[in-house]
Parts: sequence; structure tokens; C-alpha cells
Amino acid sequence: MSFLQIGFLAALVALAIPIIIHLVFRPRARRAPLGTLRFLQLVLAQHARRRRLMHWLLLGLRLATLALIAFLFARPYWMADSLSDKRTTVLLIDQSASMNLRLDGDRLIDRAIASARKLVADARPNEQFQIALFDHAVHPLALAEESGKASDNSAGFTGPKMLRLLTAPRECSGATDYGAAVAWVRDILAKAPPGQKRLYIFTDLQQSGLAWSEVDSLPDEVLTQLHDLGRSAVNNVAVVEARAERSWVRPQEHTVVHATLYNGGPFTIEELPVVLNLSGPAKKIELREQLKIEPGASQSLKFELPPLAAGLWQGAVSAITEDDLPLDNQRHIAILASSPYQVLLIDGRSADNAALSATYFLDSALRLAPPGEMSGVSPFEPREIRADEAIPSLDQFDVVVLADVGELSRAKAEQLKQFVARGGGLIGFGGENVTAENIAALAAVDLAPGIVKGAKYATDLPFRLKSWDIKHPIFAPFADPQLGDLSRLAFSARTEIRPAAEAGVLASFRDGGPAIIERRIGKGSILWLAISADRRWSDWTSSRLYLPLVYQVLGHQTGLLDGGRVRQLALDGTADAVLKPGVHEREGYSLVINLSSRESETDRCLADDFLKRFGLKTGRNDSGPPSETLAQASLGSELMDNELWPWLAGLLLVGLVLETVLANRTPA
Repeated sequence: MSFLQIGFLAALVALAIPIIIHLVFRPRARRAPLGTLRFLQLVLAQHARRRRLMHWLLLGLRLATLALIAFLFARPYWMADSLSDKRTTVLLIDQSASMNLRLDGDRLIDRAIASARKLVADARPNEQFQIALFDHAVHPLALAEESGKASDNSAGFTGPKMLRLLTAPRECSGATDYGAAVAWVRDILAKAPPGQKRLYIFTDLQQSGLAWSEVDSLPDEVLTQLHDLGRSAVNNVAVVEARAERSWVRPQEHTVVHATLYNGGPFTIEELPVVLNLSGPAKKIELREQLKIEPGASQSLKFELPPLAAGLWQGAVSAITEDDLPLDNQRHIAILASSPYQVLLIDGRSADNAALSATYFLDSALRLAPPGEMSGVSPFEPREIRADEAIPSLDQFDVVVLADVGELSRAKAEQLKQFVARGGGLIGFGGENVTAENIAALAAVDLAPGIVKGAKYATDLPFRLKSWDIKHPIFAPFADPQLGDLSRLAFSARTEIRPAAEAGVLASFRDGGPAIIERRIGKGSILWLAISADRRWSDWTSSRLYLPLVYQVLGHQTGLLDGGRVRQLALDGTADAVLKPGVHEREGYSLVINLSSRESETDRCLADDFLKRFGLKTGRNDSGPPSETLAQASLGSELMDNELWPWLAGLLLVGLVLETVLANRTPA
């Protein structure tokens, strides 16, 4: 048994107090002349023996009470086997793209895995391991039960069980984020059982991975061993950027590809060949340029592309050179030559004058190029029909807009339902025709936003937007009121809607009524706006907010806000760990995945700077008996489970109760 606050044992001197009290106040016999009381003397002798026994018991209880108080403040604990037997070891292995570098013919990741396997193989039989590979995310090694379900390995696994999983990946392509890895270690060790806690980090100490995540320091009892696997000098030339000025063009249009290259080597490259290769539906394009790049400098260039035929053009910009890290010598690119997003506008209000139709302003807005678009070409191509006309085949359309549409036949409603279910976008605007009776066919096929009550007109003050979800993609540009304050829009009427239970309200009026409602149906979604698309209920069509808000609504329903038909993704903190560089086909779009440009920065940091950055403590890491430093470090909070104060507190409570009862029953 040991004590955390051994100084409190000095309080045991107080044990003399009950002894003094009993000695001072012990009863003294007094002689008195009485008659012959032979039988009374026998009774008094028996009573004196019982009273003397009660006094000794009372003295013992009082001494024990004081001793328990002193021991309670001294905080005794058992020296459990945790210092000699129990140990939790965490292995962090860097698998970022820079770990593909080679040293003496071996990849750095292979050397890291070999060192980790040796450490696990030489471990104690009952040593518990937590092992994870990390790049921009943490990928723990998890064991599976015989049934095939993943097991809970929060307590760790012994060495032999982990060896079969500890293998090097074929290719490393992620970015480096040390903060995310250290944060994972902190969470793991917080749940670890009592005992020694050690951390091994196998990395190349890439400086670019230090500043991407913040994390609190690890507890002082965690001792760290840092294994530096990096190279002191790296000759690397990287394509750090390759982007098309326009990733979507119309057929037979041309665009420009911009590329940036970085020379991370120690020497100037006089004539570096840079090649752009693109493969289209029935043709290949190859363009070549040459660059001169100084050491540690970047250089940009551009490729003028010829007119592109309809279809997806994909390829890469490559630097033709031999260096230490060939993985970043090329960067993938994709360009789609296709028609704009097809938008079907269904007008629910017939009018002799086109300017009075419900879709006039929508059609005019969608034919304009969005602000900041260099091409001057709108990504939308609208087509108008009246509600009483036959709806054409919707396979050719991306979005259908209902503008003040009232009565629709059941067949048309079913046609719209199938369109939305297979991934199409449906947008509905309010108006006098949008009533509960008129949209019964839409409600029957579950395309209504909820219960529609009809038009509600303002009396004293106009309806204004009060709140909107700034986290939603539609309202992201309006998060800053200086860029557009939606509360300035005023409406003399609105469509009153009670949203369905599964619908989400994206914006609301000041009276609490929903302004924009979204519902997911199958693979697609519907957006209902409780305002009219024209100027019948408002003059918002002449506002500077009309065009951007319409484009945000249409962009959300077509996927344009998510990146459009060609989307870019870098392998960093926002990417999925299983993705690999290249052009991947997804449902409705192409995803271009490239390495994080910061992985091409091979500058290294000092080991002391790394340890200081995350507050790590170093110590011995051998597999033999723990050193004195490790033993002292282990006497921390992880041994609190072995403290005896709960038992002492219970005994003290019982002793106080017994002392009170015995004192009341013991005569002086």
C-alpha cells in the first residue's frame, strides 16, 4: 500500500486525544460504610467488568475513527500490477503521399511498417496495442469477430493479433494532418485501462502537416517515441495545379487549361517538358510546353484547347521528368462539352401578353449569364409550355418549374412523380391558382409540400422574410447581409402552406409562415416557394436579388451548386479515405480527384518542434522493465481506480454510527 498525500499521516498523533480523555475521566471507586451487602457486591463486580469492556470498545472505536480520517486524507492506494504488467501502446504510422519516397531502395511507408511490426513482435504477452495509419484522416486497424462483425477494440489487442493486419498500403495518396492523428490518440488513451501509456509515431516529419488541426496536449503520463523516417534532401518536381478555365463548355467551343508547376529540388530546371493529354469521344489531344523553373519556385503556363466535340474529355497535365516522388508529376483534369441544363417552365397563367405570363421573368433570368461568368453563356436553357399543353418527355430535362400551376391531370402528375423519383428536380412557385383543390392531383402522388390552403393577402404590412438557413447551399451567398439582404424583399401575398412532417423549412416569413420548403422524394427533390415567380405579388423581379436567388434555387436542383457535371476534389481533410487520384464517374457527374498540393512540399520540421507543437513527452520505449521515470509518470490519474478512499469513507461512516450508539449505552 502507498499514499498519494503521505504527509496527512502525521494526523495519527491525534490518536492520543481519546486515550487522554479516557484516562482523565475514568471512574474512581469511592468507599462508603454500609451494612452487610454480600449479594450486592457480587452484582456490582459483574457490572464493573461489563462497563470496563464497554469503555475499551468505545476507546477502540474512537481511535479507529481518527485513524480512518487521517488515512482518508492521505489517499492510500494499492500498488497494482499496472506498473509492471499492464501497458497500452499506440502506434501512429504516417501513410501520406510523401511516404512514397524511397530511402536505400525502400519506401518510407514500408520501413515504417517493418519497424512497427518488430515492435509488436517483441512486445510483452499482455501488452495492449492500438494501431492506426493516418494521412488527412485516421484509419485504425480493426479486428473482426469470427461472425464477420467488427469487434469493439477500444481496450486494444495484444501484439500477435495485430501482426496480420499490419501491412503497408500499395500506394499512399492522402495529405498529412498530424493534429487529427494526435486528437485520435488522446481519445483512445482516455478510454484505455489503468497502466503505462506509450505512443510511437512513425513519420517523415513533413512540415506542411503541422498547422491543419488544433489539438490539446496529451496527458503527462503518456511517453512518446518519435521515429524520424524522412530524407534530408528530396529532388521533386510537381504539378500542383491543373484546371480548366471552364470545365463545362458547349459543343465546338474551346477553353483554356491553366497549370502550375513547382520545383522542390536544389537545382534549376532549364527546359522542363510539360504535356497535356486529353481523350474525347473519338479523338485525342496532346499539347506540349517547356518551362524553366528556379529551385523552390513555381511557374504557371496555359494550354489553348481547340473546339471540343460533344462528350467528356479527360486526361492529365504531366511533367516529363525523373524525380524522387513521381506520384505528383501529373494532375488529372476533365472537361465536359454538352448542352446547358435543360429547364422546363410550365406556365399556369395564360395571357395574351408574354410579359404577363407567370414564367416570363424566370425565362428572362435563366437566359442571362450569372454574375462573374467569364463565358457570358448561361448554364441553363429554358423552354416554356402552358399547363394545359401536353408535357413532353422529361428524359431530356434536368429541372421542371411549376409557376402558378393549378389544375393538372393525374397522368401529368404521375409523369412528374416518376421524373423526380429517378433524380430530377421539381420547383413550384405560388400564385392564385395554387390552392388545395387545384393541386389535388399533385397531392395524390405525394408531390405537394404539405397542406396547401391557398393565397393569403397582407393587410397592414407586407410579408417579409425573417429567417433562412444560411448553412443551406441556396442561402450561402446571402450569409453576409452586405452581399444581399433577403429581408428587404416585400410581398403583398403568399401561398399559405402547412409543411408535411418529412419536409424541411428553409426560409420563413415574419409571421412564422414557411417561405421555402424542401422535400426529398426518391433520388430527387422538390422545392416549393410560397411566393410568385412574377411581379403579381411583389416587385422583387426588379430587385437585384431576383437573378441570384433564382440561380441559387435552380443551381441547387441541378447540382450546379455542388460543382456541376464536372467536380474537383483534392485528397485532403474533405475527401474520403478510399478515393484515389483519377477521373471517376458518379451518378450525374464526373469527379476529378487529385493529390493535395501541400504533399509536394517536402520540407521537414525538427523533431523538437514537432514534440513542442503537440505537447508530447519523450521517454524510454524498450520492451523491458519500466524505468523509474516511466513508473513515476504512471502514478497519475490512471491509478485512481485502485484508490481505497471509497472503502475508507464507508468504514468511517459505520464507525461513527457505532461510536454514537455505544457512547449512549455506556455509563460513565
